[in-house]
Amino acid sequence: MKKIYMLKYFISFLALTFCLSNFSQEKTRDSLYKSTYGLKLGIDLSKQIRMLTEPDYNGLVLIGDYRFSEKIYIAFEIGSEKKLVENEILNFNTKGSFFKTGINYNIFKNIQDLENEIYVGLRFGSSQFDHQINSFTIYNTDQYWSQNNIENPISHNNLSANWLEFVVGFNAQIVKNLYMGLNLKVNRLLSQDKPDNFNNLYIPGFNKVLENNNVGVGFSYTIQYQIPFFRKNTN
Repeated sequence: MKKIYMLKYFISFLALTFCLSNFSQEKTRDSLYKSTYGLKLGIDLSKQIRMLTEPDYNGLVLIGDYRFSEKIYIAFEIGSEKKLVENEILNFNTKGSFFKTGINYNIFKNIQDLENEIYVGLRFGSSQFDHQINSFTIYNTDQYWSQNNIENPISHNNLSANWLEFVVGFNAQIVKNLYMGLNLKVNRLLSQDKPDNFNNLYIPGFNKVLENNNVGVGFSYTIQYQIPFFRKNTN
């Protein structure tokens, strides 16, 4: 429930920020004006928030994008995650690193001196990770016999996974060259290494993996600073 309330709070906050940044512009649209082209670098704040609410999670994700043309941005992410997964059958640690690269297409029509974005995007993601199974239970259908609890650690290293990611989100310019954003993601696994007699329940960068379902979802809160390179006339 805390996550739901937190998500609603941040959606409301960022939506309000986006609206205020629009209304703060006093200049009207000209037929020709200059837009800033540069490199934005920042961090995915949702990982730090998640660490506050989930003691068994640790993660850091750096993000960035470069404005390639008036509407197209080249986007990338690089990060690492570590998570303890525990249920009635399994207890195991997953840790690894990942990267994502792709493009964003800005569908928002800015007025002069406004650099907000409402975008759709596509990413290719790849992750390298390790599992350590701390304990597991061998389920016995015959209830007469007790279940077997195995507590000998088992390691599965150098695993990998690849996926495609569809993204929709926005970036709002808070002050000059500083942006806050929110995006939602839908992931589709392309390939994954599965250890013998064990399914990947969590993949760093992809998030939770559901049995017999290669689709996952996620969201991010971001803050970025733009390094301006030049300004260019925009129609």
